[in-house]
Amino acid sequence: MIRKIPFILILLLFSFLAVKGLSQEINVNIRFFDKKIYYLSQTNIDIKLTLTNNTGETFRFKVAANKYFNLDFDVLTPSNLSLSHAEEFIIERNSNQPVFFKELSLEPGEEYGFVVELKDFITFKEPGVFSVQARFFPELYKGKNSIYMGSNRLTLDVRPPAVLKEMETVIEAESGKTLEKQVLPPDEVVRYMINARQRSQWDKFFLYLDLEGLILNNPERSVKYKKKSAIDREKMIEDFKKELRKERVDEEINVIPSSFVVQKTSYTANKAQVSVLEKFKYRDYTETKQYIYHLERRDQYWLIVNYEIHNRGTE
Repeated sequence: MIRKIPFILILLLFSFLAVKGLSQEINVNIRFFDKKIYYLSQTNIDIKLTLTNNTGETFRFKVAANKYFNLDFDVLTPSNLSLSHAEEFIIERNSNQPVFFKELSLEPGEEYGFVVELKDFITFKEPGVFSVQARFFPELYKGKNSIYMGSNRLTLDVRPPAVLKEMETVIEAESGKTLEKQVLPPDEVVRYMINARQRSQWDKFFLYLDLEGLILNNPERSVKYKKKSAIDREKMIEDFKKELRKERVDEEINVIPSSFVVQKTSYTANKAQVSVLEKFKYRDYTETKQYIYHLERRDQYWLIVNYEIHNRGTE
């Protein structure tokens, strides 16, 4: 007896086979972003995901504003036990909310990438060595049967919490070099910050940023900050730092310039302004903006407390 296969199942099968075949030529690669020594407590584990179109055709896909609907991670212990998802990830995935997205396309040979924080997806309760693999959903996650593309695997070494909190903040990378503020003039501080952002070196990027100053110089955030207790203010600063890393807030200071030139520096004993002409190269044009960074001297160090932007056209 021949059983008829429902038409909807046939469509799903063809769709799955089409994406499965395409995924063999659409490369999904993950790597550690600004790799460092990873500790169980407070250390961010940034992952850079890159899609590369190795086919001879245009590859179209959707990118959600909330990356939880584009991405998931399988993190395994040496005994192949899966780590649990983070609470926020579970809540977002199961909430009844509209998913905002944009449709993108990659021409043959083109790449598209973004950075996420692994701890936003996965909960790490114990130190250890783990295997990490990403799952990218080109048509977004819509349920357990959603089609996805698998990435390569990374080996992640998460070490026990450092004995002193300072140990986590001063270790720059696996070379063991310490990261400390230097007595630099205002223009060199700005160059240091921009160079760090160009190289996606987040620890260096934050080194001369006064996060409290950036909060207080934003009217909306300032009102909320001033109403909070000392403990809650510290948490707000840490949350602000986390949002900056995710590029969800203050995108103007987060965006990576293709080139920049320091035009002018002026300062008094405790305040300074540094004017920088920054260029941002896109596929069909280059955008030019003038950034004016405001700095204040704290003890012997200059810190960036605010900035303003002026558009200078395109070319």
